[in-house]
Amino acid sequence: MKKHILKFLNQFYVYRYLAYRKHKYDVTNNFKKEADRCYYPTFKKQIDWKNPKDLIEKINWLQFNSDTSLWTKYADKYLVRDYVKECGFEDVLPILYGKWDNAKDIDFDKLPNSFVLKTNHGCGSNLIVKDKSKLNIKSAIKKLNRWLSIPYGYAAAQIHYTRIKPCIIAEELLENKDDYSSSLVDYKIWCFHGVPEAIWVAYNRSNNGVDMSLYDLNWEKHPEHLISSNHYKYNERDIPRPKSLEKMIEIAKVLSKDTPQVRVDFYDIDGKPYFGEMTFATGFGYFSREYYEYLGSKIDLSKVEKIKHI
Repeated sequence: MKKHILKFLNQFYVYRYLAYRKHKYDVTNNFKKEADRCYYPTFKKQIDWKNPKDLIEKINWLQFNSDTSLWTKYADKYLVRDYVKECGFEDVLPILYGKWDNAKDIDFDKLPNSFVLKTNHGCGSNLIVKDKSKLNIKSAIKKLNRWLSIPYGYAAAQIHYTRIKPCIIAEELLENKDDYSSSLVDYKIWCFHGVPEAIWVAYNRSNNGVDMSLYDLNWEKHPEHLISSNHYKYNERDIPRPKSLEKMIEIAKVLSKDTPQVRVDFYDIDGKPYFGEMTFATGFGYFSREYYEYLGSKIDLSKVEKIKHI
């Protein structure tokens, strides 16, 4: 029975890999068509490329009409660490244990008992290890190299991800200490032209979805801007104001200064902020139509130097 299950899973991953490759070929020939395809289910219309208004329209406009080389650098979970250091915030980075281009090169004996392994170019490609003695190393290597092979960014036309050179990093495992969440609480700060605007909070992550809430910079809750779905679920619970909120906002302001828009993610552990990542193409499906347009109004495209169409 076990052999049949493993065979099925291997076939599934082979299928997924081939599907990614085909999708990559199709999307490469028409990135805008892919962007429209992803936009339609949420907004029930095509992107207005000539007069973009809402947040997602403007993010896509920026992808096709501006220099997004910084997006590529800052979305790279390995290279962004250098940028955070350059900005003077090395103390908020989780400890880095190593970086590899192939999972077979990882010396697991040199890693601590707990850590997290992740690829630098994708989303959700994290392997959390709480007890190394229980880790199936052979399976972990196979999974990590499989993640490395996936050409992330072609789906949803997130072009900047396609330019990231994939690698694996091992970082300090940050563990949740908040009794109201089964996972780390993610504080995601939306910034526009270097100005923090709002904080989207994600917690209780599981295979069934994630709980969410929305706060302004004064930690006032704004549920009226949220739309629940099967995956993103608004929770009425009042999230305690993180002790490091002011520091998070200060850091987000500095890190976002060179880009028209970005979401800077943090964790708060015992009152200390920890940097998570910087995300440039996100936000589908959990805001109201009016709030998408409000956030879009915060992006001033007249300040953006337009380049030749991709």
